[in-house]
Amino acid sequence: MHRERLDLYMANLDRFVTLFGVPEFVIPHLSRFVSEGEMELVIRLDGEKCSVLEVASRLDGALEDVQDFLISCYNRHIVHKEELDGELVYYGADFYELLDYLCKFDIDYYLIEEGLKKALDQWCYSVYAERMDSYLDSLKNREVVDRCPETFLMIEDLDEVLESVSDIRVVPCNCRKLAEHCAKPVETCLSFDETITDRTSGRSLTKEEAKALIKTAHRNGLMHQVNSDWKTKGPTYICNCCSCCCYPIRLAQEKGTKGVFPVIRYVAQYDETKCSHCGVCAKRCHFEAFYLGDAETVVKGKARRRVMFDQSKCWGCGICVEACTGKAISMVQAIDDGAEKAQ
Repeated sequence: MHRERLDLYMANLDRFVTLFGVPEFVIPHLSRFVSEGEMELVIRLDGEKCSVLEVASRLDGALEDVQDFLISCYNRHIVHKEELDGELVYYGADFYELLDYLCKFDIDYYLIEEGLKKALDQWCYSVYAERMDSYLDSLKNREVVDRCPETFLMIEDLDEVLESVSDIRVVPCNCRKLAEHCAKPVETCLSFDETITDRTSGRSLTKEEAKALIKTAHRNGLMHQVNSDWKTKGPTYICNCCSCCCYPIRLAQEKGTKGVFPVIRYVAQYDETKCSHCGVCAKRCHFEAFYLGDAETVVKGKARRRVMFDQSKCWGCGICVEACTGKAISMVQAIDDGAEKAQ
């Protein structure tokens, strides 16, 4: 009897792993991510879309209890729901989507050892990159896409963006929570209006609170990304990003899609005659467009390494401008390379 139960458990485990897309290295740790009840639900759904009544029948449970359980599983990204032929149906999500939820909102995620966290980040990034392949191909081929690519928001446009929205919700940055490559703030991702759903956790902000949050992110050296059609169709989100953790920026660097993903609207312009060579811009620049050269220069009697600038490496994020006390940096319109047509 014990052997039969073990065989049944292993069969169910294999089925869940397949249905839920669980990476092999996670299997020994699975109980830290999902409960037995959640596993059973995914197995009983078996890749199909089922009404609440059908789920209750498959789980052999009371309708009210099953409804509560489904709501909990939906909020945790174990299942999705949609309306089909006028009826609400549920169907299985996957481990990638669950991980996105857990790393942001589940306090137990912090207890995972560093080795496992690193493996989760590497796996999640590889899945993200794979899922983005067709989208990036469409952008590069100037084909119509279902959502506009990102662009960098200039801090002087912040008021205009936030004054054009009604509802604002802030959630932790999933990229920085997963990667943990730096110690920059994590409660930095803003969703607006229609993009706020019954699944958007986090907390609501006033416009003034949102402005303060972004300005704090700016001071901490984070870049600001917004949907590139925000001026015509309205802003849907603002992500405050770093180049070491942010999945889209990491992917763009890896795939060489700068100008298409993200769209580049501005580039920095450098006037060395106004530069004090303090090096702050080099510390803030995520792409080494500003850097300290080997040669030295004398400023007010003190020798300093000369600040160098390579405009070809500039991504137009603009976070260098306010940091320059000598006003040696300004942002100018980037040359139109046709990237706008990808929208």
